[in-house]
Amino acid sequence: MKFDVEGRRAYAYTGGRALVEGQPLLVLVHGAQHDHSVWGLQSRYLAYHGWSMLALDLPGHGRSAGPPLQTIEQMAAWVCSAVPAACAAAGIGAVPATVVGGHSMGSLIALEASGLRP
Repeated sequence: MKFDVEGRRAYAYTGGRALVEGQPLLVLVHGAQHDHSVWGLQSRYLAYHGWSMLALDLPGHGRSAGPPLQTIEQMAAWVCSAVPAACAAAGIGAVPATVVGGHSMGSLIALEASGLRP
């Protein structure tokens, strides 16, 4: 799915299913020099088993526009902006209960994002 975050085009893989109002949301963040495709199998499985899925492409990675962000804090803040933007683009009024997970550098981003929006 394509949507805008802070004036730039962003992309998140949804596992082949639309986000569902009221369903818990799992946001997955890739590691350095990767993109959403590292989460392809997991996203698809979970999207068909009770989760709404967002496997994000960070800015400057995959299908998301912009220069790559330089710090974990900047990337975590971007993730915190991307989630409500993606939900709005999907037509979901309120951000559902959300879990953020990550791989490698993405795990640091997930931890920082969770601290920003517990």
